[in-house]
Amino acid sequence: MNNKRKDVEVKLEDGSTVKIYVVLPTAKTIQKADRYRAKAWTECIEDGIKTKDELAIIMEKRGIWTQEHKIKEEKIIKELTDCEKELYLGGGKKTALLSDGKNIAIRMRQLRNDLKNLYMDRIAMEQNTAESLSDNARFDYIVAYSTFYENGQSVYKDIDDYNEKSSDEIAFASATALAEMMYNFNPKGDEVLPENQWLKTFDLVDENLSLVNEDKVLVDLDGRTINELGYYINSDGERIDKEGNLLDENGNYVIKVDYGKPNTRKRPGKTTKTRAKTES
Repeated sequence: MNNKRKDVEVKLEDGSTVKIYVVLPTAKTIQKADRYRAKAWTECIEDGIKTKDELAIIMEKRGIWTQEHKIKEEKIIKELTDCEKELYLGGGKKTALLSDGKNIAIRMRQLRNDLKNLYMDRIAMEQNTAESLSDNARFDYIVAYSTFYENGQSVYKDIDDYNEKSSDEIAFASATALAEMMYNFNPKGDEVLPENQWLKTFDLVDENLSLVNEDKVLVDLDGRTINELGYYINSDGERIDKEGNLLDENGNYVIKVDYGKPNTRKRPGKTTKTRAKTES
């Protein structure tokens, strides 16, 4: 197997496919990419774009990322580590209930979601710092000069050509493939998380990592049956609320109370007109 090359078949928007491959960058390509990054960095600074250090001061003043956030981050990471040890090592126990392990795995999912929410605003702002933008420019340069059609012809003329086409299917596929090779990037990263690996081992999730019961039916965190959209359903597959009350397809309650027949009597005005016409 060639660890310096990755072949990719890309499906285009029109349904056709094209075969490409990416290669690990040569020393010369990396050298030029570093110079391209330096140029991008300089342009960012000249344009007044903040560095990460400058942004950190601003975020602390605005309460976006403070010492309190850092303490919370450390607490969540520690609890994640403790949960993983208990899940796999048993916390000193030789035997444990499967339901206990499932609860720990679900707790780990919740903790990761908490961590994601904690990072959300900070990451959104850091993506536009001089460091992030120049690093992205460096990677784009490498992709542009490391992507080829199956016949060996370069896909892109130069970095400008790549930038113009960076939103199409080929650019996305080539960037993803190269990231996998250079940084061990996994587009399905959630699959390798320890809690998901554990859940897969005991068949408690489906191929999409959604929780399922012993009958392989989708369930929520509390084990209640749901459909693929996440709505609660009963044994007949009908949509219900949390308490089991029947809902229609729009999520409204189905009428169960007998209010009698709908009012079909004519309006008084129409009755008067008819009577007057008859008397004349």
